[in-house]
Amino acid sequence: MNKTIPASDAPLLGTTTTPAVRARRRLAVWSVLGLMVIVSGSAIVGAMRRTSPTFDEIVLVAGGARGFATGTFDLAPDHPPLMQYLYGLPVWLSDPTLPDESTVSAQVRAQPGYRYKYASAFYWAVGNDPERVSFLGRLPAVAIALLLTIVVFLYTRRFWGDAAGLTAAALTAFMPDVLAHGGVAYNDVPIALAILAAGWAVDETVRHPALHRGMLAGLLTGIAISVKISAAALLPVAVLLIAVEAVAQRTPAPESRARWRQALALATLAAVVVTYLTVVLVYRGDFALAEFRYGLQFRYRHMTSGHGAAAFLLGNTSTTGWWYYFPAAFLFKTSAAMQILVLLAAAALVRRAAANAPVALRSGARMPIAALLVFGGTLLTSNLNIGFRYAMPVLPLVCILTGAGAVAAASSSRVMRVAVLACVTWASAFSLSYYPHFLAYISEYGRGRDENYTILSDSSLDWGQGLLELRNFMRARNIETVYLSYFGSGSPAGYGINYVPLYSFFSLPPQPPPATTPEYVVISATNLTGVYFRGDPFQKFRNVKPDTVLGHTMFVYRLEQGGSD
Repeated sequence: MNKTIPASDAPLLGTTTTPAVRARRRLAVWSVLGLMVIVSGSAIVGAMRRTSPTFDEIVLVAGGARGFATGTFDLAPDHPPLMQYLYGLPVWLSDPTLPDESTVSAQVRAQPGYRYKYASAFYWAVGNDPERVSFLGRLPAVAIALLLTIVVFLYTRRFWGDAAGLTAAALTAFMPDVLAHGGVAYNDVPIALAILAAGWAVDETVRHPALHRGMLAGLLTGIAISVKISAAALLPVAVLLIAVEAVAQRTPAPESRARWRQALALATLAAVVVTYLTVVLVYRGDFALAEFRYGLQFRYRHMTSGHGAAAFLLGNTSTTGWWYYFPAAFLFKTSAAMQILVLLAAAALVRRAAANAPVALRSGARMPIAALLVFGGTLLTSNLNIGFRYAMPVLPLVCILTGAGAVAAASSSRVMRVAVLACVTWASAFSLSYYPHFLAYISEYGRGRDENYTILSDSSLDWGQGLLELRNFMRARNIETVYLSYFGSGSPAGYGINYVPLYSFFSLPPQPPPATTPEYVVISATNLTGVYFRGDPFQKFRNVKPDTVLGHTMFVYRLEQGGSD
């Protein structure tokens, strides 16, 4: 794959150089990229070791470890099994204890809630070390997040050069949601990587159709679908890319266009066959794809009918969501500096496209734009407004276009170069300033970090990650017992937290009555909003200043401040 450097990058990269100079430049570029990866990875690992498991990740980790031990990966059949394999393998290799299911009937196992009961027992009830299990299960997630940064760099560098590649990589490596979800054993960052890689392979196949390229595109598409079924949207992305290339192919001779069509037909057939065989392989030889079809139907209902719970945005709730939820969430889940870069980049890319429309049709921007149109359109029409993480596939695409456009804008003047560098630095630094509480990130538009719950909730803020913070706080203050309202699937008792249960999303198991009345009430931020409860039981606490806020998500009140009911 030959890399071409646009003329606009010449001032930044140099034009006439010797091999020794080019070698030193390559070393410098890869060193900077390596430093980004090290800093980002260190932040992700440091943060994940200070957070309890989030809502859904315990199912994939426990389901994967259980599957390797028993040979059946049916704990969460609506999820493709690939991430269960990856997250469950290191845990299974550590020889964990499995919950006894010998007395559990098939009817009980088929119930949707059983997965959480099993996973909770796996983490906290059969003698496994929950922090070790969580750490091992999350390690593949960290590797995937770092690989995402590298692939973003490689794609951007392929079309726009080193400077653009490093800019896009920096924006990706320090994107708040990459730092947050890169330490979570779930499918949000993996699907972003899988879609980017598959989209790149599809575009290369469309540009230069060949059997081997079609097979690679099929392999990566099959992997993407095996990460998350919503990757099936790669099909309309491919159709858009073919349409754009067909327009660009109007200028060559008719025989050249005919050869392109014939080669593309063969490559497409290879891609379809390899995609199918890849999915069959991931589903352990199920040629009928019965489990895959079940998951496809489940996810379609999930996307079109919503999550079955109210959405929350800027203090408002809705059972149907808002078309503008994800654009609004983008403003609050990315830095203002990032948004300035997006505007500068968009203006520069539009100017470049307007100056030479035929070239623009074959530019590196066309794949990210096509994928943005498809996946962005899906987000705008979806009722699934419970977390910005669903927009994860579009974030690397935005970073690529922003990196390319920002460098093009920077080439216009010294002032613009300084402005671009300042924005990249500020966007990265502001994200890192949330360490280790990246999930709770809200941009500069927020009212204050401990008031982020007034803007977003659930996986955009408080996803059950605060139990370690609460445990450490209680130990430091010598607090024996608290009144607790917790949002998450974790077990407070599994971390040695004594509590009197209050309203929670999942009812907390009762504990023996405390010897003395607790002095503190602790409420998870999502529960504090009242979004998932009838009657808004914690409304009065929102008008009371908490004694402290742990990780921007666990609100601690002294009993006399708010009462215990």
